[in-house]
Amino acid sequence: MALPTTIMGVLKKRPLSFTVLTLFVLDRSLSMSEPKTYDHRWKWEHLVELVERLLQRFAKSKMAPAFRVGFVWFSDDVYVVEKGGKKYFPVVPRNPALQAFHESLEKNKPYGMTAMADALEAAEQIIREYIRDESLPNEKYVTIFLFTDGKETKRSPEDVARVAERLNTEVLQELRQVNPRNRLSIATIAMGLDADRETLRDIASYLRESQRKVLEERGLIDIVDPPYHEKMFIDAPKDDKISKEWEEAVRRFVERLSETAAL
Repeated sequence: MALPTTIMGVLKKRPLSFTVLTLFVLDRSLSMSEPKTYDHRWKWEHLVELVERLLQRFAKSKMAPAFRVGFVWFSDDVYVVEKGGKKYFPVVPRNPALQAFHESLEKNKPYGMTAMADALEAAEQIIREYIRDESLPNEKYVTIFLFTDGKETKRSPEDVARVAERLNTEVLQELRQVNPRNRLSIATIAMGLDADRETLRDIASYLRESQRKVLEERGLIDIVDPPYHEKMFIDAPKDDKISKEWEEAVRRFVERLSETAAL
């Protein structure tokens, strides 16, 4: 993982003085079993592979000691991945995050509908635990990555927006009471044209200028929030079929936003 010079400098000076929580909020609704992909595998299978590769990349990063990773699966209900009383995991040594993710797969194959608001509320609780975790430095950065191909079915789109607003106000305020440098962002990825793309874009955070610059340098800005390129949102492929190119761009998008969370 190539890191911006600023991040490399920070890590050299104080490698364990901050942590970066990456939360994967993952759709396991029945539509995720659709083979709308370049190789006719389930969208769920591609999502699993994408997360696996990201966790492997995180473990090889110069930022590896700083990463903490959590997982929330959702369909009709919500499943928070928990192991040994923990809901977020380091990637080094031996990648406990990847191990916890693998162990969650059998219980989280596609079924049911789309309880997106409930999933974001589960993510909120994980973040609150992370904020209160005194075993970690008080400089803490959070990015939620919400992957879905559907629309809210248990509650309403307004409920989704309300939870996102609470994350960006109450939870962010709590985070900054620990350290005023702390940040929280929400990034959203539509995995199909049936996704509520309007709500996903609405709840996505705005890119900071430093992140925009990194995305531009890596040739990723065109896929991010077209045509505005303002928010942490990736729209579904225009032909509603996941391609290798789209999938790789999403992986790099998540990777870059995670590594620049502290910028």
